[in-house]
Amino acid sequence: MDGVSYEQFRDAWAPENDDDAYPAVVSVGRSVTNDRQVITILEVDVAPEKFASVAGSLTRPDALQRLAEIVESTELEGVYEQVVKTDGT
Repeated sequence: MDGVSYEQFRDAWAPENDDDAYPAVVSVGRSVTNDRQVITILEVDVAPEKFASVAGSLTRPDALQRLAEIVESTELEGVYEQVVKTDGT
Protein backbone atom coordinates (compact mmCIF):
# COMPACT_ATOMS: atom_id res chain seq x y z
CA MET A 1 0.00 0.00 0.00
CA ASP A 2 1.12 3.52 -0.64
CA GLY A 3 2.85 5.10 2.31
CA VAL A 4 3.89 1.81 3.96
CA SER A 5 7.59 1.57 4.71
CA TYR A 6 9.71 -1.56 4.64
CA GLU A 7 10.09 -1.24 8.42
CA GLN A 8 6.29 -1.34 8.86
CA PHE A 9 6.15 -4.40 6.60
CA ARG A 10 8.90 -6.16 8.54
CA ASP A 11 7.35 -5.28 11.89
CA ALA A 12 4.06 -6.80 10.72
CA TRP A 13 5.50 -10.29 10.26
CA ALA A 14 8.90 -10.55 11.94
CA PRO A 15 8.77 -12.03 15.44
CA GLU A 16 10.16 -10.02 18.32
CA ASN A 17 13.26 -12.02 19.15
CA ASP A 18 17.01 -11.70 19.13
CA ASP A 19 18.22 -11.73 15.50
CA ASP A 20 20.98 -14.15 16.52
CA ALA A 21 18.33 -16.68 17.56
CA TYR A 22 16.20 -16.32 14.41
CA PRO A 23 16.13 -19.74 12.68
CA ALA A 24 16.18 -18.45 9.10
CA VAL A 25 18.11 -16.35 6.63
CA VAL A 26 15.84 -13.61 5.27
CA SER A 27 16.16 -11.94 1.87
CA VAL A 28 13.89 -9.14 0.73
CA GLY A 29 13.93 -7.91 -2.85
CA ARG A 30 12.16 -4.94 -4.38
CA SER A 31 10.94 -4.91 -7.99
CA VAL A 32 13.04 -2.66 -10.23
CA THR A 33 9.88 -1.60 -12.09
CA ASN A 34 7.55 -1.13 -9.09
CA ASP A 35 9.08 -0.19 -5.73
CA ARG A 36 5.81 -1.09 -3.96
CA GLN A 37 6.27 -4.75 -4.95
CA VAL A 38 8.56 -6.88 -2.79
CA ILE A 39 9.42 -10.52 -2.37
CA THR A 40 10.46 -11.95 0.97
CA ILE A 41 12.30 -15.27 1.10
CA LEU A 42 13.00 -17.08 4.35
CA GLU A 43 15.60 -19.86 4.07
CA VAL A 44 15.38 -22.47 6.79
CA ASP A 45 17.83 -25.36 7.01
CA VAL A 46 15.34 -28.07 7.95
CA ALA A 47 13.97 -31.16 6.22
CA PRO A 48 10.53 -30.61 4.68
CA GLU A 49 8.91 -33.10 7.06
CA LYS A 50 10.24 -31.12 10.04
CA PHE A 51 9.22 -27.68 8.74
CA ALA A 52 6.08 -27.60 10.88
CA SER A 53 8.25 -27.76 14.01
CA VAL A 54 9.93 -24.40 13.20
CA ALA A 55 7.19 -22.65 11.25
CA GLY A 56 5.72 -20.99 14.33
CA SER A 57 9.00 -19.23 15.13
CA LEU A 58 9.32 -17.64 11.66
CA THR A 59 6.53 -15.06 12.01
CA ARG A 60 4.43 -13.36 14.64
CA PRO A 61 1.36 -15.35 15.71
CA ASP A 62 -0.87 -12.57 14.32
CA ALA A 63 1.25 -11.91 11.21
CA LEU A 64 -1.51 -12.61 8.67
CA GLN A 65 -3.87 -10.16 10.35
CA ARG A 66 -1.16 -7.50 10.66
CA LEU A 67 -0.08 -7.94 7.02
CA ALA A 68 -3.68 -7.74 5.78
CA GLU A 69 -3.79 -4.20 7.13
CA ILE A 70 -0.82 -2.99 5.05
CA VAL A 71 -0.44 -5.33 2.03
CA GLU A 72 -2.60 -4.77 -1.06
CA SER A 73 -2.21 -8.27 -2.50
CA THR A 74 -0.15 -11.43 -2.29
CA GLU A 75 0.73 -12.93 -5.65
CA LEU A 76 2.86 -15.85 -4.51
CA GLU A 77 2.88 -17.68 -1.21
CA GLY A 78 4.08 -21.13 -0.28
CA VAL A 79 6.70 -23.44 1.14
CA TYR A 80 9.34 -24.64 -1.30
CA GLU A 81 12.13 -27.18 -1.05
CA GLN A 82 15.44 -25.98 -2.49
CA VAL A 83 16.66 -28.29 -5.24
CA VAL A 84 19.61 -26.28 -6.60
CA LYS A 85 21.89 -23.70 -5.01
CA THR A 86 25.07 -22.27 -6.46
CA ASP A 87 27.75 -20.42 -4.53
CA GLY A 88 28.10 -17.67 -7.15
CA THR A 89 31.51 -18.68 -8.41
